[in-house]
Amino acid sequence: MIAFIFAALLVVGAPPARAADAPPGDSLAALSVAALKDRFVEATDSAERTRVLDQIAKTAPVSGQDVANLFDLFSRFTDKHARDSVMASLARIAPGSPHLEPLFMTYLRQPEPEAQLFGVNGAFRLRARAALPLIRAIAERKFAASAVTETTMMSERNAWWTQYEALSVLAQWEGERALPLLERKGKESAKVGALLGRYYWRQTLPKLRAWSASGDLLASERAALAAAAPIDVADARATRDQMLALLRNTEVDFEIRHHLALKIGSSSNDEEAEALVREHDALADDAERLFWAAAVFSTRSPKAVPVLVRYARQTDNETTSKGAAAQLVDMVGEAEARRLIDSEKKK
Repeated sequence: MIAFIFAALLVVGAPPARAADAPPGDSLAALSVAALKDRFVEATDSAERTRVLDQIAKTAPVSGQDVANLFDLFSRFTDKHARDSVMASLARIAPGSPHLEPLFMTYLRQPEPEAQLFGVNGAFRLRARAALPLIRAIAERKFAASAVTETTMMSERNAWWTQYEALSVLAQWEGERALPLLERKGKESAKVGALLGRYYWRQTLPKLRAWSASGDLLASERAALAAAAPIDVADARATRDQMLALLRNTEVDFEIRHHLALKIGSSSNDEEAEALVREHDALADDAERLFWAAAVFSTRSPKAVPVLVRYARQTDNETTSKGAAAQLVDMVGEAEARRLIDSEKKK
């Protein structure tokens, strides 16, 4: 328990530039997405391919050729680096690019999940309103499996992730209007809990305890994933009192309390960090104190330094000791961290 607490057709315009068209000096930064894709395909050295993919991730598609080449790369190369680079490039599309909307509408209408996934992301970046009904239709399908790990074929896996991405896009695009749909889909797949936590934290937080205590495995997993989701500081501040009440409740699930402690701490100011230290120090139960230690440590406030020193020096758990010492080094530097720890040793 201690270790747990610490521890992604139509081609418009001129033909794409070839890799041979590279300017003097072979500057990848000066190449278009279409030319970069050709460079990637022609490269035989893995280091060069990595370099080109990294540049694609930094380059916005500006033409139909760029988009078509990104899709070709996305559909032909299924490794994570290639697909992440394509999605990073799509995320750089300029909002004022209506000439690209028909392309993504075409991809959305294709039967292949890879094409739909590509279309979902591109349409979202452009906020193409005509694409919303198509994205919602994808999101509303019944999940073929409760988790992607339960799929056996690559096509099933791609379809699963396409639906999940459609739900994510609707949450970000439509906000409250999409919430009922995500709540329904959360009953089919626990993974949707991560979206409910990330984009609807204020509405989801009050439901976490009931989900985790329901005795239903899917609901319990949904609660854990929602609790672990990253949230905006504004949402953490608005729900701080609710999170503290759940953290103090020993009947709430261990994993949920752990994630709440991290959210409370990371959104606390110095005064609140000091109050967390006091509550930590007042606890007699070692296991309970660890939740508050997690909250204190995640504040990264100077008020946490004395507690970090104590854990770095006094704990019998090596994982905790090393974690506290490493955070001290990150906060105050290696020399000062060593001085603080050594000075505690002399007491």
